[in-house]
Amino acid sequence: MSRAFAEHTLWVRHRWRPDEEVDTDAVRTRGACVETERDGVTEHRVDDAPAPGFAEVYDRPLREVGAEEAADLAEAARRTGAEITVGVRHQHVVAGDPDDPGRAERRIASTEVRVYESDGTSHAAVTLRVTADVDPLADQVRSRLALPRAGELPAGADLVLPPGLAGSFFHEVVGHPMEADVVASGTSHLGGPAGRVVAPWWLTVADGATTAAAGYRSEVDDEGTPCREVRLIDAGRVGEPMTDRALAARLDLRPSGHARRQSYRAVAIPRMTHTHARVDPGADLTAPDGDWIAAHGLKLLMMNIATGEFAFRVSFAVAHLRNGTARRCGPFEVLGDASRALRGLQPHTHESGEYGRVTGGCGKLGQFPVPVTFANAGVRLPSGTVALREVARG
Repeated sequence: MSRAFAEHTLWVRHRWRPDEEVDTDAVRTRGACVETERDGVTEHRVDDAPAPGFAEVYDRPLREVGAEEAADLAEAARRTGAEITVGVRHQHVVAGDPDDPGRAERRIASTEVRVYESDGTSHAAVTLRVTADVDPLADQVRSRLALPRAGELPAGADLVLPPGLAGSFFHEVVGHPMEADVVASGTSHLGGPAGRVVAPWWLTVADGATTAAAGYRSEVDDEGTPCREVRLIDAGRVGEPMTDRALAARLDLRPSGHARRQSYRAVAIPRMTHTHARVDPGADLTAPDGDWIAAHGLKLLMMNIATGEFAFRVSFAVAHLRNGTARRCGPFEVLGDASRALRGLQPHTHESGEYGRVTGGCGKLGQFPVPVTFANAGVRLPSGTVALREVARG
């Protein structure tokens, strides 16, 4: 059996600073490959002369930031005093059976607005589109930076992961452990029989390239399989892993459309696309009983997929104190294990927000970056569920 893949991709990053300095990085990829399976072994080779049905993607146009858009973004940086970073990834692919391939056009973009203080402290907000209308985002960021700084983290505070700002938590704690190659290896803390209770009934974590409003979307994956959303955690129970064709056959599952490759030079492996953590509409929302901290973004420091132990860094957060005041805080680390954290979650909001930075991506087995996006409803980790440890700024 053979499969083919061809792509025409542009990945570009522009950064405008208030002093009118501009940085630009761009990577254009155009190429094809053929994969042949024999006796359980897949042979991958670059195809220098793809069939016409595949080579035609080379002529498809790609989205770039135009001169007028660039001028507007430069003016926005001068006007707001913020650093504005725009990322755009536009890709045309043809993939699958050489005689009946699937086709997809994938477009995703983000605009980050970052404000720096004189001591080097910074905070940013991101939207999943290209826009020079950044004043509301800059005002939002400055309002948080204007808060008085907390002397220390409030003892016994709950940690809240607001809508659209906890994607990396579920990406790492649930997503990677539910990629089929990890599940098949027997090293996933979420491995074992489907249906095992690992979280509250109201939590569902799903992944698929079919549901995002502004995040990553695709009709087919990089093997030509139609993309669909799979529930990794389904109403608190272990659900279905994300598969490519080979792992689906090994696990006796239907391929889910999660075969992805960094480029035509790489083999396809199971990868996340758009990960969404949902709170069931019927869940009763409970307010924190005392002080609580809203984390504005998490960055992974360490994740043990086998044991579930994790460490994240929060660079910026807002502490909401029981006396009604707010203080900014951070950086600090969030330490814990997935089993305790998932079981201890409390619902904070029903509404979800989307998030992603097109200038970054996800890395796995040497393939980096592959674009991913996130969405999540607000959730709360009660005091004692995880440990919070302050670290020095810088």
